[in-house]
Amino acid sequence: MVSRARAQVPLSDELRPRIETAYAAALEHLAQVQQPNGALAGEVVWNPMLPCQYVILCHVLGHEITPERRRRIALALARQERDGGGWGMHPDSPAYLFHTTLGYVALRLLGHDADEPMLRRASAWIREHGGVLAIPQWGRIWLALIGLYPWQGVHPIVPELWLLPDAAPLHPRRLYCHMRLIYLGLSFVYGHRFVAPTDHVVAALRCELYPEGYDRADFAGHRDDIAATDLFEAPSAGLRAAFAVLRRAERLSPAALRQRALERALEHIRFEFRSTNYVCLSPVNGLLFCLALHITDPRHPELPKALRGLEYWFWEDDVDGTRIAGARSDIWDTAFAIQALSEWPGPPRARELVRRMCRWLPTAQIQEEIVGGAAHYREPAYGGWGFANEHHPWPVSDCTAEATEALLRADQGGLADEGGRLQHGRVLAAIDFVLRRRNDDGGFGSYEPRRGSMLLRRYNPAEIYGNCMLEYSYTECSGSNLRALAYAARLLGRELPSDRAAAIKQALADGRAFLLRQQHASGAWLGFWGINATYGTMFAVGGLIASGISRNHPALVRACRFLVDRQRADGGWGETYVGNLEERPRGIPDDAPSSATQTAWALLTLLEAAPHERATIERGVRFLLDRQGPGGKWPDEPATGVFFNTAVLDYVLYRQVFPSWALARYLRTYQA
Repeated sequence: MVSRARAQVPLSDELRPRIETAYAAALEHLAQVQQPNGALAGEVVWNPMLPCQYVILCHVLGHEITPERRRRIALALARQERDGGGWGMHPDSPAYLFHTTLGYVALRLLGHDADEPMLRRASAWIREHGGVLAIPQWGRIWLALIGLYPWQGVHPIVPELWLLPDAAPLHPRRLYCHMRLIYLGLSFVYGHRFVAPTDHVVAALRCELYPEGYDRADFAGHRDDIAATDLFEAPSAGLRAAFAVLRRAERLSPAALRQRALERALEHIRFEFRSTNYVCLSPVNGLLFCLALHITDPRHPELPKALRGLEYWFWEDDVDGTRIAGARSDIWDTAFAIQALSEWPGPPRARELVRRMCRWLPTAQIQEEIVGGAAHYREPAYGGWGFANEHHPWPVSDCTAEATEALLRADQGGLADEGGRLQHGRVLAAIDFVLRRRNDDGGFGSYEPRRGSMLLRRYNPAEIYGNCMLEYSYTECSGSNLRALAYAARLLGRELPSDRAAAIKQALADGRAFLLRQQHASGAWLGFWGINATYGTMFAVGGLIASGISRNHPALVRACRFLVDRQRADGGWGETYVGNLEERPRGIPDDAPSSATQTAWALLTLLEAAPHERATIERGVRFLLDRQGPGGKWPDEPATGVFFNTAVLDYVLYRQVFPSWALARYLRTYQA
């Protein structure tokens, strides 16, 4: 075991002023991007799927898109086009048939001519990769809505499952909440087999997408085919058999049963709209739910509110055009930023930023239970924080943990004024919320504890995503929750009721055991929500130390050795999203620069668990200093967020907040 004596080496006279200057510059940049309400709210960049579906939705509804937005949607598609044509799953991926087809259709519906260069490139790419017949199922549904794919070629997504008893193993309530609500919308649309009236553009698209002739295309023969460019998880034999059974059962099912199922589904849809003030869990299900209202009644009185709710997710400018974020991250970004600056709050600017953030963050805690939530399969929400902001009442375990710890740490450091302090009862409510997300294996889910059997993993109908059917026990959520629970318990001491104290003690023991079991053979912990091992390891190590494990524990020594061994020639760290596809650590090419975000994650871990690795840490810090650009901003780099293996997300504030945090922790650790 490496001696820890080197941890006593003081901060070098040469490095300290550089770090302090860089930290001060980073604070100025964060001050420039801080919102008027005090929050930090960065864009979460995804792909053009959602704006394209929005165009199709507006076409179906007859809803006019303003000329300015039409121009900006086209601009976004031009900015995101892949070399060789087409559009991909995320900014760093090759083109996918799913996204390329939707992009082509959207541009044509917006009035662009098929002979325009971008459309010609997309059309050629589609032909070169086998045509539209093998588009994934969720793409088929969006095409079917406007008569560009027959419903007979879509696998059954039957609404009758919503009529099953709640205890049934296959009831949709058991699914992960995002999948559950997407299934809800898809089942309603599929159950109606809705097709919008054909116009001249759709008629032209049939010829363009199916050169052999739409009426002659072999849709039935390609029912089980998925383009190789898009396929991540092939439908299992069990799922294909289930589809076959459902297809036969549909022919025998009474019309009255289908109508009852559709009415039940619509009731759940209307609850989701009303309980979220029409912003919904995500724009993915929000778009589908708008379709459901239109199918029910083209003049449905709630449809205008639903369309306004979609605006919550839009990001628009004249640089990158119109985007629809798959998520908002105001609470998440703000909680991390508070913790980052609380580690070295010496500069007046740091104290000012933290004070303003602390005034806003408590307002986003959910302080009323969602009326009717239990009947619509919602877990209790009271005491939690969500991922987005105070207007989004879908709370998450690790968002609650990070927000709670951030506010408590700021208060302990004297950085929060009266408006930024959590009352005792609200801290207890947050603790209760987090504890309710525990799973039987000792780990923690995100929105909910896991409800269904792990066998449901084998019935994933979303061929382009993985691990999306159920809530899991996530390394990152577990690490965040253990750290917050331990800190809150230590801070409250005897003020913590005995039942909460016992529950936290048990959660720490069980969570510790879970994280130790999850350690990868490499010594790292793999990330589910970030790329990849540097991310998962940061949360796991923090949670384990908070739970009471010594820094000399073999698991932590192995984890730190993994990070030390993975440091790159430029002093930083870097991983590719391919590692999330392969579920193993995977470094970036040797000639690519390291990632400031991933370097910060590695440094935060080493500074907490192995400060004696001074030489390695100092090289990483020098990389961050050299990488920082004018105005205190770290430059754009490949995305580092992810979900469901394939859906890579670019959290634009990650590369500002985490490097600032690493510098702050370095100053605190070696301040002697």
